Amino acid sequence: MITFDKWYGLVRPTHTATQLAFDKAVEKVQEEYRYAIAANKLEWKTLEAELEMYDKKARQNTIELGAFENRRRFQIFV
Repeated sequence: MITFDKWYGLVRPTHTATQLAFDKAVEKVQEEYRYAIAANKLEWKTLEAELEMYDKKARQNTIELGAFENRRRFQIFV
């Protein structure tokens, strides 16, 4: 007599449902972590650019104020 499983071999799963769910959860967390790292790098670049612009503006204001003070000092002698 030929049995049913001889004609239709049973396939044993390599992972259980809980292992598959755990693997998907791990992949999701790793993907979120990669996005968080990328967002953090972008935020730091933005902050550095803002600081650089602030420093340039402050330097420009200092130069303008210095030029204004020199003119007043020279006008006294004229």
